[in-house]
This record gives sequence, structure tokens and C-alpha cells, in this order.
Amino acid sequence: MAALTTDTQIKRAIKDAQGQKRVYHTIGGYAGLRLRLRGGCIEFQHRYTHPITGKRKEMTLGQYPALTLEQARQTHADNMRMLAQLIDPITQRDSERVKQATAITNTFQAVADDWLYEQTSNPDHQPAPSTLENINNYLAPLTATFGKFPVSEITSQQVLTLCRDIQRKHVHKGNRVKHMAQRIFAHAVLKGFIEYNPVTQLSGAKALKATRTKHHASLTDPKDFAVLLRDIDGLSDKQVYNKPILKLLTLTFARVGDICAMRWADIDLNVKQWVFTPQKGQRREDMVESLVIPLAPQAIAVIEQMQSLTGGHDYVFHNANRKKAPHHDPQAINKVLNDPSMNSTGIGSNYEGRGYKEVHTPHGFRASAKTMLMERLGYDELLTEIQLGHQMLNKYGKAYNRMQAVPERTRMMTDWANYLDNIKAGKIDNVIHASFKQQSQKLG
Repeated sequence: MAALTTDTQIKRAIKDAQGQKRVYHTIGGYAGLRLRLRGGCIEFQHRYTHPITGKRKEMTLGQYPALTLEQARQTHADNMRMLAQLIDPITQRDSERVKQATAITNTFQAVADDWLYEQTSNPDHQPAPSTLENINNYLAPLTATFGKFPVSEITSQQVLTLCRDIQRKHVHKGNRVKHMAQRIFAHAVLKGFIEYNPVTQLSGAKALKATRTKHHASLTDPKDFAVLLRDIDGLSDKQVYNKPILKLLTLTFARVGDICAMRWADIDLNVKQWVFTPQKGQRREDMVESLVIPLAPQAIAVIEQMQSLTGGHDYVFHNANRKKAPHHDPQAINKVLNDPSMNSTGIGSNYEGRGYKEVHTPHGFRASAKTMLMERLGYDELLTEIQLGHQMLNKYGKAYNRMQAVPERTRMMTDWANYLDNIKAGKIDNVIHASFKQQSQKLG
């Protein structure tokens, strides 16, 4: 039977084979390539010898005319190149099909869900509620755009286009979304879904607008800080929670979220300590996972005032009406500081009856305390960093110093509370010039 070389010959062979059970025709010039006619099924096949085992194999290429004669010849040529490299075409095709099926299953949404599950499934390392809120905020535009796409098909240019669109209104958010995308794709690489992270190519180049670092506003001049202290004392006693929280911010310089979520179970008034897990201490090498805060007599007095109000509850600043968590909302502290009735003397060059907005923030109490402890009271950076709950890092960014220096920090916190009383009373120059530098070096 003569070999077929044209479509006309194939159509004639099909017509001639009607009524026959099975007929084979070779394709001229392509060893092992043939056309099989079986009933109403007409398909190209490639018969070859396995490059390793030497066994004869039969590979179905596709049905005619959906697969054209020219396409069958091209597939045959591709197979011959693989055989020359000792690759079995059938094995290679099956592998590609598995990859395609995996790609369909591993959508960006599925990978993002798996990554988020790993972030939240360890009970010993739970992200803070605010961290989860940020994660969901930055994931939202990514999943909305790429959620149904196989993660392997998303390109660097597509991610860049999305982030640039976001930066038209929100520069910082565009950069954070890019960083979130990088983490999701890195997870996909670790899982073996993709071979490289498409977002890493955007890191070196100036593909996105840079975010200007903006520090939390804080007062570091004792005279200005004294005005703030007097403004806090002048708050109405109706500010049942806001006033004591602001006082504890000045006396402990813990984060506002941690103070609002302060638990009675974490406070030991006998040893005068508050021991807790900082909300931002989870999954961060630069923050401690547990913090001891020595309580000066002034701080204890504030806490004792709350006992008659909330002593029977879990939280010191209990709020049963809050849906997110049954304690006071940290955002309420921002509102108090930004209220026009605050900052009546107009501290800050941009003061326009906006309270302490852009002048001092709840987080700013931390910078205020660190600055004045070092500049005015002579305490060194080591003790102040430990008090802030920061890990001491080596040049590789790894935590190396786990000292707590509780006795030294107890003296420091008492000195700090007394110093605040002094400057609030107008005794700006009546300061303690303590120095623990030498002692801290020995401890470290």
C-alpha cells in the first residue's frame, strides 16, 4: 500500500476504507508516522522504539482532520528530537498534562489561601489582629485580579500593571501589594508550583514609586511634652478609659494596642510588673515574644483605679459592646489626641486647632520616652530598647541578646515617672542624670 503524502490522498484512502474494520497507511518521508482508519475514527499515530528500554511504543497524536497532516508531521519531528535526547515522547506528554492539571488546580487564590493558613495555623505564633487586617487589605486587590488564574501563568508585567494602577491613588499601598505578591509567589516556589518568583524581577528596578518613610509624630522637648501631660490630666473624668490609657502610655510607653488589650491576669501588683505577649511580637525577629514591664508607683495608681470598674472582667479596659474584641478601641485614643479641645497652646508649627494631629500620636510616646531617657536622664540605648520590646540584633539581623535587666529597668521606669511629675510641675531643669552605661555593658 503506497505511502500517503497529501490531503487529497488521505481523503481518497478514507473513502476506500469504508466498510473495513481497520486500515493503516504510512505517511511518506516520516518513519513510523501512519494514519489509522478504524470505523469512523481516523487518527495519526507515531510508532517508535523507546530510547532506553528498546521496546516498541505506539503514540496517538490526534484525530484527522482536527489534527492536520502538517501538524502531524511537526509533532513527529518534535518526537524525533526528543528521542535523539533519550527522552520518551509519551512520558514527556503525560508530564505536561500533569503540569497543566496542577496549574488549573493551583490558582492564585488557592496558593494565597494555603499561605495564609500556614501563617495562622501555629497557635504559638498567631499574627496580631492588626497584622491580619493588613494582610487581607493587601491581598484583596491581588485575589480580585488574579484569583482564578493559575499561579504559573501570572507574569511580572501583570503584577507591575496592577501595582502601578494602585499607586495612582495610594503610593504606599501599591508597594505593599507588590510585597504581598512576592510572598505569595515565594510560597508557590517552595511548594513546587512554579520555578521562579515573577515579582523578584521588580525589586531591583525602579518599577514603582518609592514610599517616603514617615515616622510617627512625637514630642521630644520636655517643655512641649509637659504641656501634653497637663492636657491629659485636664481631660474630663468622663473619659473613663481614654484618660487612664493615655497616662499609661506616658508611664510605660508600651504600644497603644497592648495597653487597650491589657489583661488583669497579666498584672502582678505585688511584684509591680505587667508581663504580656506584645501584639506585634509574633513572627518578627526584631520584637520579643514576651515582655516584662516594671510598673512605677504612678502606673500602679492608675491601674488600681480601674479595679473597681473592671476588676471582674478579663480586660482592664473592658468593652462588651465592641465586636472586634471586648476591650477598648485603640483608635479612640487617636481621636482624643486629635480633638480640637486638646493642644490649646498650639504646639507645633502646623497647629490649626487640630489637637495633636501631626504633632504627637499614641505611638509617639515610645519615641518621646526613648529620646528623653537618653538625652535628659542619661540612660543608654540598650535599656531603652529592651523596655520597648525590641530584640537586640547582630549584623546578620538575628537576635542575640535575650537579657531582660528587670532590676535596672525598674529603677529606670521609676526615674522616668518621677521625671514626668517634675516637668509637669514646671521643674524642667530638675532632672536626674543617671547613667547605667557601664553596668549595662557588663550585663550584655
